Amino acid sequence: MFFKNKVYTTSIIKLAIPVALQNLISAVLNIFDQIMVGGLPSPEVDSYLSAVLLAGQLVFVYQTILFATANAVNIFVAQYAAKGEIKIIPQRVGVALAVNGVATVIVMVLCIAFPHMVIGLFNPKEIYRQYAEDFLAMVAWSFLPMFISATFGYVLRALKRLTVPLITSVIAVLANIALNYIFMYGKLGVPAYGLMGAAYGTIASRALETVLILICLLWKKYPIFARPKVMFKYDKVFTKQFFKVFLPIVLNEVCWALSNFVYMFVYDKLPNSEVILAAVNITSTVDKVLSVIMMGVGAAACVIMGHTIASNDKQKLKKYASYSIQFGIVSGVLVGILTVISAFVAPAMFTNASQQAQEVAKNLIIIYGITAVFRSLGYMLIVGILRSGGDTTFTMVSELLVVWLISVPLVLLCGLKLGWDIYALNWIIMAVELLKVVICYIRSRGTKWIKLVVDNNGEIVGQQQDTNSSDSQA
Repeated sequence: MFFKNKVYTTSIIKLAIPVALQNLISAVLNIFDQIMVGGLPSPEVDSYLSAVLLAGQLVFVYQTILFATANAVNIFVAQYAAKGEIKIIPQRVGVALAVNGVATVIVMVLCIAFPHMVIGLFNPKEIYRQYAEDFLAMVAWSFLPMFISATFGYVLRALKRLTVPLITSVIAVLANIALNYIFMYGKLGVPAYGLMGAAYGTIASRALETVLILICLLWKKYPIFARPKVMFKYDKVFTKQFFKVFLPIVLNEVCWALSNFVYMFVYDKLPNSEVILAAVNITSTVDKVLSVIMMGVGAAACVIMGHTIASNDKQKLKKYASYSIQFGIVSGVLVGILTVISAFVAPAMFTNASQQAQEVAKNLIIIYGITAVFRSLGYMLIVGILRSGGDTTFTMVSELLVVWLISVPLVLLCGLKLGWDIYALNWIIMAVELLKVVICYIRSRGTKWIKLVVDNNGEIVGQQQDTNSSDSQA
């Protein structure tokens, strides 16, 4: 068992706690946003929550792009750090900044100039469509500072430098909560902007977070920041390797996020859709808070596995992969227990949401709690193990096949044609997730997932030579 290995257990806990805390801070910010929206003195609160949920789907897709970029570069950075090739890192980070910068401009233009087109993808009911469009067009301005702080924050994880992103996140969240309260409810002489006040608070707090993290990077002189001509120096060989890893990850993440678009489209067509979408919003908000445990453990395992791969110690790598799976199961059990308990408390926090929306949310949260173990295991297998070795194409293909050939068609069929309710549709989604876990677990048992290894000069040499022959024994 993993707890018998003190080196592994200590390492993953030391990394997982700060990452989980940072994710928790972001999740707490989200839940405070939703609670504030749910507490607005208006009979249209269910419509407000539905609008924020729809607008949030595009924000979620954008954030998956930022995560995919950082995840790709971190596969290399973790090994560079283990090999002591620190001087190479700023240029690699520059690639991530450039990619995220281009993506940010594209997404911002779509959201600000064409919010009706983006929200129109859901074909929502008119009762909350305009709210969603207005909120999306405004909150998109927060993407500009977000891509800078998120890129640096994610890369610092690979270097095990977690204090700066944690502290800046705490300050930004506290600022966001205060600003949201001021802008939404009209305090300190500021007009009450209602729903749009949440967007104003988000923009201001994201800007503050970015300024703080840049100041800290310059002050601490962390090895991910350098002069522009160093950071953005073109390296043809690395750029080719980066996109070979990045493209499968971003396609994987975006297609997974887009599947949520489809689910929201189906939910919007169910009877009483404004209640359903409000309940789904409450559920996803609660889940984001509690799933920080599995996300923190998965991110920590990714760093540990990356450093272990760089050491070329095959036996240690196999043991650590096994320990990571065990840790993923334990964290899933913990998340499941906490989620089920929260089902009887959390929905009531959305005081002005309808009683029906709160009841539906309670039942959905229980489903999330029951299925937390294999969701945690899936995150560990994909992010913590397979991607750490550069096996991004396999994870992409398995995601596309399972989600888009099974889950999405089934939800469309059962939701739109057979008229199944929200609970049955969620059980379908969770059952298909279990299939993905089985596929990825089988893959992790061998060593073919170890695709990228950095040599002592910081160059990518490909798959470990001494692991190919061990696949049949794994």
